[in-house]
Amino acid sequence: MAKALQHSPTLLLQPPPPPSSSTSQASFPLKPLPHFPSPVSSLLFSPSSHLPFITTKANVPGCTYTPASAACSCDDSDDDWDDTGSDDRFHNCQLIRDCDELIDDFMVEENEHQHEHKHALANWRRLLVLNKKWNSIRHFFFTRCQDRARNEDDPWTKDRLLWLANNLKQIDDDVQRHNDLIQIMKDKPSEISEIVSTFREDLTREFFVHLHTLVESYNDNPEVQNNFVRLWNTCLAAVEEYDAATQSIEALDDAQGNLKNMITSRGDASSQNIEILDVRCRCFGPELVARWLRSCYDMEEVGRIHAIILKCFRESATYVDNNLICSYLRLGNLTRARRVFDKMSRRDIVTWTAIIDGYLNYNLDDEALNLFRESIKHGVQANSNMLVCVMNLCGKRLDLELGKQIHAHILKSNWRNLIVDSAAVHFYARCGEMSSAFRTFDRMAERDVVCWTTMITACSQQRLGHESLLMFSQMLGDGFFPNEYTVCAALKACGENKELKFGTQLHGAIVKKICKSDVFVGTSLIDMYAKCGEVVNSKEVFDRMRVRNTATWTSIISGYARKGYGEEALSLFRLMKRKKVHVNKKTIASVTMACGSVKSLLSGKEVHAQIIKSVIHDNVYLGTSLVWFYCKCKEYSHAFKVLQHMPSRDVVLWTAIISGCAKLGLESEALQFLQEMMEEGVVPNAYTYSSLLKACANLEAPMQGRLIHSYASKTPALSNVFVNSALIYMYAKCGYVADALQVFDNMPERNLVSWKAMILGYARNGHCQEALKLMYRMQAEGFEVDDYILATVYTACGGGCEDIDWDIESSSRYWLSSESSAK
Repeated sequence: MAKALQHSPTLLLQPPPPPSSSTSQASFPLKPLPHFPSPVSSLLFSPSSHLPFITTKANVPGCTYTPASAACSCDDSDDDWDDTGSDDRFHNCQLIRDCDELIDDFMVEENEHQHEHKHALANWRRLLVLNKKWNSIRHFFFTRCQDRARNEDDPWTKDRLLWLANNLKQIDDDVQRHNDLIQIMKDKPSEISEIVSTFREDLTREFFVHLHTLVESYNDNPEVQNNFVRLWNTCLAAVEEYDAATQSIEALDDAQGNLKNMITSRGDASSQNIEILDVRCRCFGPELVARWLRSCYDMEEVGRIHAIILKCFRESATYVDNNLICSYLRLGNLTRARRVFDKMSRRDIVTWTAIIDGYLNYNLDDEALNLFRESIKHGVQANSNMLVCVMNLCGKRLDLELGKQIHAHILKSNWRNLIVDSAAVHFYARCGEMSSAFRTFDRMAERDVVCWTTMITACSQQRLGHESLLMFSQMLGDGFFPNEYTVCAALKACGENKELKFGTQLHGAIVKKICKSDVFVGTSLIDMYAKCGEVVNSKEVFDRMRVRNTATWTSIISGYARKGYGEEALSLFRLMKRKKVHVNKKTIASVTMACGSVKSLLSGKEVHAQIIKSVIHDNVYLGTSLVWFYCKCKEYSHAFKVLQHMPSRDVVLWTAIISGCAKLGLESEALQFLQEMMEEGVVPNAYTYSSLLKACANLEAPMQGRLIHSYASKTPALSNVFVNSALIYMYAKCGYVADALQVFDNMPERNLVSWKAMILGYARNGHCQEALKLMYRMQAEGFEVDDYILATVYTACGGGCEDIDWDIESSSRYWLSSESSAK
């Protein structure tokens, strides 16, 4: 293309006369137009071509064709003409007359220039552009030509009519395409360069001739004419710039074609080839070397190009060295990238950002942080890319203080943009600072689907399922279309919050292909249905998936295990093994749960043997599942051995062994484990305290219970409803009803378990009247008194409560009267 432009003559088009100063502002002269080759010029038909382009016939009511000498005749034989029919017939007759006049004009024009075919076609283009009626008759014009040809007796005239129609159809298609392209440029004037790059093949000589004709057609409207002149000049400049860039790229491509010879040559031969290349195209330099480096996907090639750089560049070029660092990092050689970095005499912000991001990608967070501090010492002013990189570093290290300082610098230095703000939101969400994440998100000037997905995912991971689904709905309301990551986060929130209806609606959108579906979305659907208790739906999604990964199999197995269908879960695990799907730690933990749910000791031991064989027996997550399994199967000795062999033990593992001992009647061992746990510096959680208090209740050991109560009161666990219920049960079981009532009255919230514990505590300690009052109060507050409570209270009170009326209204009235009398 570039060579063709070098030898193309310049088209001598005169610009339209400028409008007078009295009617317009300054007009803009047209730039001279090069001869652009037309990719569609070969499509124009020659006079001998008779290819039909329309096969349908348009019949016009009320009009019949007569010879060319008469335009048309209207059939007025219908005596019942109404006004509407008259208007339609008049319009159709007028349409035929306009078409016939235009056909005659074209035929005369063609006869006058029958020896100058190209000149005739050029005049036709002008006629189509300048004719004011053409747009309204163009769809009927070509059918009219065929109708006249069909009724024409003279073969020569018939042939000319068909030829006219075919050629005009081609010209009209070009004109409409040019108009569409002009409209695109007018709609997006700031994106002319991108439009030229996309539609360069359509920007031919004919296009600029068409644009020139449009300029001439608005001599009576100087403002519109000036707008078209501006468009002409801008478009022509963009085309020339694009072609110049293309010519440079072609030269670079020629240079790159010799890259293999240079990098495979020895040092002297390589230098000679470079010198020859430099003389030939004058392109060898940092730009070309950087392009070579970006196109390399082999470490050996990068090494050879590096050797050529050392041989031929007398001074270090920062631009080249930056590309060397990025190439080494891209190919996984951090050592060589650091070596280039250390030898650089001049480093810019791109250098520091590249090396810090490289260390960050290799999870060398401390080294990345040291490099960032070193860049500050060297006086490097961070830009937006560096700040995003450092915010990601703070998020990985969970360094909240440093991240806040960086964010403060961003706000103070006005570095805020979409990417930087999204990085700040991600940082706060990763550190668990959801209030700061929401505040940053709300202050964003603009948002995209990525930042919405970041917030929705963060809420889902922080167990803020309601907020996650609320933001998902708000994102849809703002017109953003969710991607697969957004859908996965929303489905996770649905599963955690048991929002089956919302999840089912999302499933419907996926089935209708409104949302993109892949293996991750399918896995999230399985997990959502399983957590909502709909294992049948979960299995249906699983069966319909063509592609499944380890997470897919694990989700369906854990869903069956949670529901208590251990045999089905084990059957799926065996099928997974037969299909040779990789098994991860979560899969093994789910299978262990399934074995425990059906108390299949043999299957569980097989899984344990696989864990030992895979050398992952020291994993605390798997160790916890094994302790739970053995306690479930009443194999305390095996559970104790697993605990002893764990190199590190967290609160979940300790809680598993303590709760297991409490359920097996080994309360003393449970309390002993508490002492060992606290000696290792592990702080109990709410579940640990609940299990320990039940052990104290079974031992009827109020002193140990009070001690545990004292420990719990110093932690947030005391506000947990299950811990308080366990305290009530422990105190009541040990006969300390007053302490149990104090705990009950101080509870921030109560559930059915806490009501039941307090009522049964009263009854079993002989306080029948207080038990009955509390039953009335429980019912008045909306809790149902079940048969177990009634039977226990009846039994404890000696069956003297037969006349109790359990109507809600009467029980509420009784409780209120009791309260007023007590006051």
